[in-house]
Amino acid sequence: MKFSISTVIVVVLSIGLLGLGIIDVIGIIHFKKIFPFLAFSRYFDIPSLCIITGGLLTSSSIMFSPKIVGKAFSKVFKVFSHSKYTDDKLIESAKTASAWVNPYNQNRVAFLNDITTKEKDNIIGYLFGLVSANYQKEEIAEIAQKYIHTHFKENKKYSEVFKTMGNSGPAFGMFGTLFGLVYMLSSMEDPSKIGPGLALGLLVTLYGVSFTHLLFFPLSKKLLIAAEKEKQNEELLLTGIYLILEKKTEIYIKDSLMAEINRSAIQEKQ
Repeated sequence: MKFSISTVIVVVLSIGLLGLGIIDVIGIIHFKKIFPFLAFSRYFDIPSLCIITGGLLTSSSIMFSPKIVGKAFSKVFKVFSHSKYTDDKLIESAKTASAWVNPYNQNRVAFLNDITTKEKDNIIGYLFGLVSANYQKEEIAEIAQKYIHTHFKENKKYSEVFKTMGNSGPAFGMFGTLFGLVYMLSSMEDPSKIGPGLALGLLVTLYGVSFTHLLFFPLSKKLLIAAEKEKQNEELLLTGIYLILEKKTEIYIKDSLMAEINRSAIQEKQ
């Protein structure tokens, strides 16, 4: 394994953020006394957020490279959007692939030059680039499957980052709660500190559970479903090209590809 200075920096900063929250929870400093404007709600607590955020960043940065973690967080806003690779997209891809057969058979060279130029930045250009390289059908299928699988694994990593955070969220919530309980039990001689100490400790668990089930797990599942749909679309296009190379008819290719798509989605389009 290669030593990574960027991982060290991110882990140190994350542990620092975690420690910052802990020293407030155990009473060494009090952010709300230093910054009174932060006390606008009993449910908003900077130290609890520091513990959860610092803990999650520490664990995820150790498991994954900072680059992958950063890219994963750039996808947080996808919680408000949906993947373009829907069943309608699959139907469109099936129709597109079946429509390639006639121009391919009429003028193979001109068709390949045209489509690899127009689609050079996506999977279609890559697949027809393999065809234009004069590989055998089996070789095209083997290379393309590796390419599609590698792309799927890359997309799946971002889902795994949020799944890892979801698994760790409640644990770091309990981690902060235990510090809050220690602070509370060590202040039994002063009843005025018991309530705030307990509330502070429980807030960390509340944040951990909330982030886990309202953000991390749903987003992880959403990214995984999007990656699987994109993979299905790419495999559909590959199958279409493979059938073209086998000299199947347009209607056969269309029906064959449609058979791989959700039947209810097809019925809705009819």
